[in-house]
Amino acid sequence: MPPKITLGAITSGLTEKQDFIVDVTFFDGVDNGTISSLASFTYTITKGGVTASSGGKDLSGENEKVTIKVVGGFTPGVYNLDVKAKDTNGNEAVENVSFTVASAKPAFDITGVWTMEPIAGAMKVGPNPGSSEWWQNSLGDVTARACFFDDKYTFEENGTFKMGLDGVTWLEQWQGVAADGCGAPKAPFDGTKSFTYTYTSTTLTLVGQGAHVGLAKVNNAGEISNGAQIANQIAYTIVEQTKQGNTRRMTLRIQAGNGVWWDFKLISGPAASAAIVGNWKMEPVEGAMTVGPTAGSREWWFNTAADVTTRACFFDDVYTFNANGSYTMAMGTQTWLENWQGADGCGAPKAPHNGAGNYTFTYDGATLVLKGQGAHLALPKAVNAGELPNVAVPTEVSYKVISLVETAGVKRMTIQIESGTGVWWTFKLISQ
Repeated sequence: MPPKITLGAITSGLTEKQDFIVDVTFFDGVDNGTISSLASFTYTITKGGVTASSGGKDLSGENEKVTIKVVGGFTPGVYNLDVKAKDTNGNEAVENVSFTVASAKPAFDITGVWTMEPIAGAMKVGPNPGSSEWWQNSLGDVTARACFFDDKYTFEENGTFKMGLDGVTWLEQWQGVAADGCGAPKAPFDGTKSFTYTYTSTTLTLVGQGAHVGLAKVNNAGEISNGAQIANQIAYTIVEQTKQGNTRRMTLRIQAGNGVWWDFKLISGPAASAAIVGNWKMEPVEGAMTVGPTAGSREWWFNTAADVTTRACFFDDVYTFNANGSYTMAMGTQTWLENWQGADGCGAPKAPHNGAGNYTFTYDGATLVLKGQGAHLALPKAVNAGELPNVAVPTEVSYKVISLVETAGVKRMTIQIESGTGVWWTFKLISQ
């Protein structure tokens, strides 16, 4: 009878790059008239039909125990171990087992929700790793492509990858639209399929047709807009990972064909975007504040150039967005008050709009939210539910960031807020 093979438990090697170790015990079969003994064994470990490791040795006697060891182990994936034994009579026996090698969990945890960081240079491309000489997004692109910068990439603990596009994302002409712009996501890049990911300290691999971070057209074979095929998986090189407080940042790099290098910068957690961090004031120009029945209109009222002087106590108020996510308002001894605050002119700031509270903010590239009762930009009366004092003072106020641009080191920001139904305020600010 042929030899008997007993495979022991795999005690090591089920995590990538870990030495693979398994004990195998061989017994000579029952003799039937012709005495025999163990002669040899061989093993082969394959992944997807491709040999990952193989070996063998001569055996002797009635039983022998052998340890198969592969130093350095294997990359993540599903493997098959086939073991074959022979006796001196030429009888053969085969045993096999399948096992899965998991990705080693790096010290830096990427599980959770990520978005593109809403800053200039979050995406860039050039002929060399890290270069941007061909193109990089501007601060203005963050606003223009708000439907893209709010796309969510989720890495779950169980290895599942999800894309949350909220029904709209940035489309390009290669996707069948007449012009680049926001629109309904196109399959297979719409996030409706099931995806997985593997992750090492140096590489992030997304598995599943349509899975991607950053621009959908970019994969390892090239750019789909230039004729590359849609990939079944994409591997990104991890260039940088940092954590500050509860905010994590990660830069991914991919060579899209020969000599085409893309970088994508992602962020996770509460973050003070570099685009908005710093000190701001109302821009001292006509129309820095306007109000009307539609977004951006000024038919009901706007400040004149003379108002900049008359309301100098207001135009010198400083609004500060700090990198740690805190927000402050410095009004000095005077700011502009209105009748609902007990006066109409310059006067001592009135609580809770006097900057004495503890405030925070969030900014995702499209929406700016101030948190804390009394926190505001420009006129404190303009809140989302209506205008004070006709509504209660809220604990947070949300503004739409219409534009955020930088020229010669000076940043300008235009924000809007609908105070109730059909009452649109627009405010223009400038960095200090």
